[in-house]
Amino acid sequence: MPSTRRRRRSVRITVAVLLLVVAGLVVLAALYIAELVVLGGAAVAALSAGVVGVRLVLTELVRSRRDAAEDRAAQARAYQKLDARRSDEHATFADQITSRLEAATSTVSELQGTIRLAERRTELAEQRARHESRRRSELQRRYDTLASAADSDAGADADADKPRPEPSESAPDPKPQWDPDVPTVVDLLSWEDRDTARSEVREAGGRLA
Repeated sequence: MPSTRRRRRSVRITVAVLLLVVAGLVVLAALYIAELVVLGGAAVAALSAGVVGVRLVLTELVRSRRDAAEDRAAQARAYQKLDARRSDEHATFADQITSRLEAATSTVSELQGTIRLAERRTELAEQRARHESRRRSELQRRYDTLASAADSDAGADADADKPRPEPSESAPDPKPQWDPDVPTVVDLLSWEDRDTARSEVREAGGRLA
């Protein structure tokens, strides 16, 4: 296509130049002959050759401008298609990045929830450990108290085994009898532990909800 346009352009320009050269030669020949009729014919031929040459040059100029406009339009369409393809690629890339960011945000939220749950469990475990430590200390203190009381009772029983004068009347036994229906210290501590565990579970469930 470009080679065809160049060939047509060169032919038109060449024909216009040849017409002007021929017109010039005819005028020179008429001047050499120096006759009125010959000069008139040479003038008419030169004018016709000039008009045809100008017409050829104008036609070539208009065609060259039209071809240039068609080339620019073709380039504009090509750039438009390229821009549309680049826009589609950019939109696809933006969608992929957006989906990845959403997935990453969801993963971060899940991890944060897991971390908060682990922290809460850790706090509950620490509270339970502190409670167990206090309970163990309380049990140790009560055990020491009961052991001291048992030692005191044993000493009192030993003193009671010594021979004493028989009283005139039978004195009642000062040592109370153990009733199996009455809850012991161990039972009371077990009930207290169960109530504490239930309250901690309800409190943890309310905070996590």
